[in-house]
Amino acid sequence: MIIVCTSDSHGRLDILENIKNRHPRADLYIDAGDSERYDFELDPYLTVKGNCDYKIETKYRIFNIEGIKIYVFHGDHTLLSLENLSMIAKKNSCDMIIHGHTHKSHYSFFNGVHILCPGSVALPRTREGCTYALIHIKDKEVEVEIQKVNK
Repeated sequence: MIIVCTSDSHGRLDILENIKNRHPRADLYIDAGDSERYDFELDPYLTVKGNCDYKIETKYRIFNIEGIKIYVFHGDHTLLSLENLSMIAKKNSCDMIIHGHTHKSHYSFFNGVHILCPGSVALPRTREGCTYALIHIKDKEVEVEIQKVNK
């Protein structure tokens, strides 16, 4: 299973389209909010409401992918410490939590929880530049790769 994970596109549908075209065989496309678009405009990405989203209602999603439960939300109004994120995941019986909001990519495995922020595909806050993530799930094993956006 291959999952493309983006966040914080802030209206840049062209970038999301380029990422989708770069990974046409992905099984799922997830967006962690702040697209500033209607959710139907993001198809095939499944998204959640960010603090800049006024056209999206879904605040969080839970996916069960090959036995790995994934909690996805944007992250605004939430303490984004590893401790708190792992607690939110565990409270929802999830093995992984994905958030956006910081515009800084991050991946770690903390307290038994995979914690991922794919960064921002449009407005990075690091020298690393614009990023997104690829998640590989096979036999209940999770592998995460942070990818640079080719604009």
